[in-house]
Amino acid sequence: MLNLKTLYTADDYIYRFVYHTPSVQPHMQKITTALIPYSMWNHYLNWNGRFVAHTVVQFFMQFNSKIPFDIFNSLIFVFLMMLINKLSIKLSGKKNKLFIVPFIFLFLWFFLPSFGQSVLWVSGAGNYLWMSIIYLGFIWFNLQNKPTTWVQVLIAIVLGFLTGASNENSGPAAILIVLLFMWKHYLNERQVNWNSVISVIFGACGFIVMMLAPGNRLRGAVHRSIGQMVLDFGQIVYMSLQEFYVIYVLMLILLVVVLYYKKISSDALISAIIFTIGHFASILVLVLSPEHPQRTFFGGAVFLGIAFFILIYALFNEAKISLSVLTVPMLILFLFSFFNAYQDIDKSYQQIAGQYETIEKSHSKPKAKQNPNVKIMTVAKSSYNAYSGTVGLTKYPNAWMNIWESKFFDVNSISGHN
Repeated sequence: MLNLKTLYTADDYIYRFVYHTPSVQPHMQKITTALIPYSMWNHYLNWNGRFVAHTVVQFFMQFNSKIPFDIFNSLIFVFLMMLINKLSIKLSGKKNKLFIVPFIFLFLWFFLPSFGQSVLWVSGAGNYLWMSIIYLGFIWFNLQNKPTTWVQVLIAIVLGFLTGASNENSGPAAILIVLLFMWKHYLNERQVNWNSVISVIFGACGFIVMMLAPGNRLRGAVHRSIGQMVLDFGQIVYMSLQEFYVIYVLMLILLVVVLYYKKISSDALISAIIFTIGHFASILVLVLSPEHPQRTFFGGAVFLGIAFFILIYALFNEAKISLSVLTVPMLILFLFSFFNAYQDIDKSYQQIAGQYETIEKSHSKPKAKQNPNVKIMTVAKSSYNAYSGTVGLTKYPNAWMNIWESKFFDVNSISGHN
């Protein structure tokens, strides 16, 4: 529902076309599947190395409707829930319990940072939600410790490379998690799984390829002093506490309880610790980046969720607690949250749909007079709204987004009014 109520915003309009530079170029081609490799090569040279994520974005931006993305994006969100559940079950050593699954959804709803930007926005979802499936799939593959065959080696190469190139912080954190599990496996079994060795090597290769993108150097040529990095570290720690303090407190309580009542095995406890390390690694490494918006905490939230639900499965797997007793209070909180988010999202939807309608009506005029003047949308208030914190149309036809939307809708210019 929320996918359907979210239209395009910001970078989406840029990725409608074969990428050249952040500015509109003459005679730009609309993106097609066949043109994506060429577009991503230009993107690699001129913007950044996240070619895996932006391939997903450009694939869906080739369609004249957002519906294909809305359908698959909803399925990917469900798949993320399933992966968190499967990893938590496997690592806790417990049986699947359906009453825990709604709590995974609630965790994602309340604790995924900037939900609108990281889940509902096409460009944001491609970079964060969709990439989480790749690096969690990478972790799941390595936890199987299957015999080395050509098929397994091929999977290790592809998954490893894609994980390394997925993004700058969550991909490397996933590789770190796998390395820690490899160490744990070696200490327990005195064996090395070559599938994991190969996947980690190619993960490192993918990360290096992404980070060596000339576009990264063009954008990131900013001198950052040690003092600035110390300040950023403090800000990142503060943001982390702001986002996750409830889960940190709950995990400490759960940890004390499962240890006191001996409800958790040493393997499960170590697994929870490993994912917690991955959580902090994916967040604290952002000190090396000049920018760290909340949505970059996405992978950290996912890793923390797996650690959290390992403890939940350990404690509640055998509990005789009614589903309604556990879910009703959280469901009430969710409904309040959803209602407030939906109101804000629907308000933005109506305003953007109104802009689209005004722009489309201008097509009935001669080309020289296709200069629509649209009503500027009000500021989005909810973090569940993809338009909160993203760039939109302004009053000025020469503004960056006005120029891109003019290109997207094939009109001369777009201006705005309040």
